[in-house]
Amino acid sequence: MAWQIARVQAYIDSNLHRALHIRNLGAVACRSPAHFSRKFKLAFGESPHAYVVRRRLERACHLMMTSAASLSEIALSVGFSDQAHLCRLFRRAFGQSPASWRRERGIPGEVTLRTGADENFP
Repeated sequence: MAWQIARVQAYIDSNLHRALHIRNLGAVACRSPAHFSRKFKLAFGESPHAYVVRRRLERACHLMMTSAASLSEIALSVGFSDQAHLCRLFRRAFGQSPASWRRERGIPGEVTLRTGADENFP
């Protein structure tokens, strides 16, 4: 089972940006969807869906700390349907919005470029 765990983890991590279905994860582990779900929960202590959501949130946190990409770009790049989806799940997991989490850590958010005309405005 160890090779199956490693294989499924690698598959999930390299495919976070797309929809991940139980039937595909089961196929990666050479198991039926129902058998895969039961064994996954025993091995990881959480459902496949909960694991995927957690990994997406972890990747989003990493991207928020290491890039100046917008939250909507980050949300799409880690497999959430939109920024609101990321914000809802992020708030549920961490108790605050992604923007405030990012600000608290002093991490620059979206980079906005100013034109020369704007610089003359107070």
